[in-house]
Amino acid sequence: MQITRLYRGKEHVEVEFVVGPIPVEDGSGKEVVTKLKTTMETDKTFYTDSSGRDFIKRIRDYRRDWNLQVNEPVAGNYYPINLGIYVHDDKKELSVLVDRTVGGSSISDGEIELMLHRRLVKDDGRGVAEALNETVCANGKCTGLTIQGKLYFRIDPIGEGAKWRRSVGQEVYSPFLLAFSEQDADKWLSSRTPIFSGIDQSYTLPENVAILTLQELNDGKVLLRLAHLYEVGEDKDLSVMTSVELKKLFPSKKIGRVTEMSLSANQERAEMEKKRLVWKVENDPDSESTVIRGGPINPTKLEVELGPMEIRTFVIDFDSA
Repeated sequence: MQITRLYRGKEHVEVEFVVGPIPVEDGSGKEVVTKLKTTMETDKTFYTDSSGRDFIKRIRDYRRDWNLQVNEPVAGNYYPINLGIYVHDDKKELSVLVDRTVGGSSISDGEIELMLHRRLVKDDGRGVAEALNETVCANGKCTGLTIQGKLYFRIDPIGEGAKWRRSVGQEVYSPFLLAFSEQDADKWLSSRTPIFSGIDQSYTLPENVAILTLQELNDGKVLLRLAHLYEVGEDKDLSVMTSVELKKLFPSKKIGRVTEMSLSANQERAEMEKKRLVWKVENDPDSESTVIRGGPINPTKLEVELGPMEIRTFVIDFDSA
């Protein structure tokens, strides 16, 4: 079952799907895909995200680093998709966002294909040594899984789709979490604070920045991880250096010390940089590109700079006074 919705005030299409259980009584495995077809001339090219961050250019039946011999024209052009996939011609872009990891490709020009569900009865010979035949059992009967999900798509003028992919992508990845309880309203309101904002009310995060981690550590310090959402050249307005004011992120606290850490926060960045290896790759055009990075934190202003696609991690120590 597939339901297509267009909400008032929204400039994209939502598609909700329910697939399964996939029948295999005939002894054949099956893969269920959905396709979006257009008349766009995309020249075998499409783009898929890498772990929800940068988008990588894909060219059908081609690999930049070696001469590809095409033996499986479909499977050989499939890629994992965590955030989205898009295609474009010289006038428009078609972007698709997903709410879960799926496989996807553009097997034909102007087309986007996503695999929503699959159930196989034979091992594919890739090392798992078992068929991908997941079942759920109840009352002595086992059936294949039923999955439910959503995808979103939109068409933009060429060069203008990134803002939608990044902003709505964040909404899909980090939706509001609503919680409810049944209590007497007057008693509840008199004993609790019904409205709270940890950020200065006059301040908002830059449109191209997301808070990935905000965690209180055992010693009372706070782990903060900030990410720039855009790649270099992805958007004419938002693919630029930006900054976050830590004082306005924590207006009710007095920041005593800010220590920049490695991405995983297991060591200070200064110590990590001393041990970092620098690799030279022959005939790699990407190795010559200049990476834009934010500078050291100003100890007075306490502003964090972020370059395109940069992620920075900090441990913040608050004064107890």
